[in-house]
Amino acid sequence: MIKRRTTINKIFRITGIGLHTGRPVTLEFLPRRETGIAFVLGDCLIPARFDRVNDTRLSTQIAGEKGSVATIEHLMAAFYFAGITNCLVYINGPEVPILDGSAWEFYQEMWRAGVYEFPETGVYLKPHRMIEATFNDAYIRIRPLNTLDISMTIEFRPPVGKQRKRVTDVENAFAIINSRTFVLQEEIEAIQKAGLAKGGSLDNAVVIGHDDIVNPHGLRYKKELVNHKILDLIGDLYTSGYRILGKIEAYKTGHHLNNLLLREIFSSPDNYAIY
Repeated sequence: MIKRRTTINKIFRITGIGLHTGRPVTLEFLPRRETGIAFVLGDCLIPARFDRVNDTRLSTQIAGEKGSVATIEHLMAAFYFAGITNCLVYINGPEVPILDGSAWEFYQEMWRAGVYEFPETGVYLKPHRMIEATFNDAYIRIRPLNTLDISMTIEFRPPVGKQRKRVTDVENAFAIINSRTFVLQEEIEAIQKAGLAKGGSLDNAVVIGHDDIVNPHGLRYKKELVNHKILDLIGDLYTSGYRILGKIEAYKTGHHLNNLLLREIFSSPDNYAIY
């Protein structure tokens, strides 16, 4: 387990296109002494924090006084898996690049950069009681536990159907990092009419057809789709600024409910402890 605050050991860059904007964007990662992950867009510093989330349509977007940064969840999950607590991310566009649709390429670059450890602790957050967020039949709840244990259930039309996955050793669940985002084929036109998914392709998303997976090489894992929902959840939870400890049960959750859970946790300092 990560025991102290950390940052990256050296500067590096990543370039790609935004899934929703379709625009090229470059990220430059710099070591940071101050606590937390933050984006720098122009002269605007935007902490990657749950209380800065202002939009959860198909991605997690954070906002500052002079701009916003969308689709941060895969990058935040990569920070989690790489064990990075502090970092500045300079970005020259409004959206983090989608790359291959997973967190894998972000994670690889962080691993190459290495980790620098600070003396400060206060890395983990553990709830004192069961806390939940619900919307219609969807829910996400967390109970106290000394590790992170996630049970995720998703439900879509065939060929996906109902999938369930439990991960008991999340910090080492590397198949989660490599699982790609996905979309139902019939939803693509409506999403694009809404001005989103302009940069989407079979190179960065799994497309679910009426009878099978449209991508020529199929899925990377049998449960890649539910894996990716776990990846999104981990990225969203990391906007807490901490590595969450707890037993999580999630059913049909998404970015909105994930953010609501954090807001419930932080609604009172009596709800949690920091370690």
